[in-house]
Amino acid sequence: MLSKLLKYEIKATGRIFLPLFLALLTFAGITRFIYSIGPEKWDTPASISMAIYIIIMVGMFVMTFIMMIQRFYKNLLSDEGYLMLTLPVKPWKHIFSKLLVSMLWMLTSVIVALMSIFIITLEKGDITKIAVGLASFYDQAFAHLGASMYLFSFEIIIGLLITLASGILILYASIALGHLFSKHKMLASFGAFIVLSTLSQILFKFISLVPGMDYFANIHISSNDFIGMQHAIQWAMALGIIYTGLLCAAYFAVTNFILSKRLNLE
Repeated sequence: MLSKLLKYEIKATGRIFLPLFLALLTFAGITRFIYSIGPEKWDTPASISMAIYIIIMVGMFVMTFIMMIQRFYKNLLSDEGYLMLTLPVKPWKHIFSKLLVSMLWMLTSVIVALMSIFIITLEKGDITKIAVGLASFYDQAFAHLGASMYLFSFEIIIGLLITLASGILILYASIALGHLFSKHKMLASFGAFIVLSTLSQILFKFISLVPGMDYFANIHISSNDFIGMQHAIQWAMALGIIYTGLLCAAYFAVTNFILSKRLNLE
């Protein structure tokens, strides 16, 4: 059933995001074409095309953020929630599906934005230079770090993904907590976000007081000592991933508990 939820969510949101992505790449191509033939001859069209491109770029990221909140609130906490939550599906699957799809569109938005920038800025031969530069960076990194380079890369990817998930889940938990109030639910959700963020910071402070943790908190990395401190840095990254993962679990548990036990759609 989770796969069906994901398919439904992607289909419902894709009809908004795919045209946005296509429009952004299209105007990136138009802008590149105008600048390639000389913007001094096409000053006004070039300015208009670039302005539209920037507007679409900003609108894409704003829409991603709005859709992330709107889909969660509208599908599960508004009148539509009566239908969605009567399906033979556990609430956690609804939360998980929306989390995955939100992360999917956020990551896709970043990729499409980078593609559009490359379309506008890259010159002939730049792709080859980038490929050579990346290959050279890989060779140097592997020469200095060896196989641990793959662990670094894995930790960075996991860290970015889990940080993104944490940012989404704290919003879900805040909205769910705000919905417990009979009035001023949006204001209550904002207050819940402040409280959850503050509690997360307090928890981090308490963890940093654990004997030995101050060592990781005071690590200062420079290009000269990075190689020698790689094990300490890896441990610091691993602890950061664990801490953020615990936050994700807490936010997810709060949201799931409210949707399962305390939901009031009145």
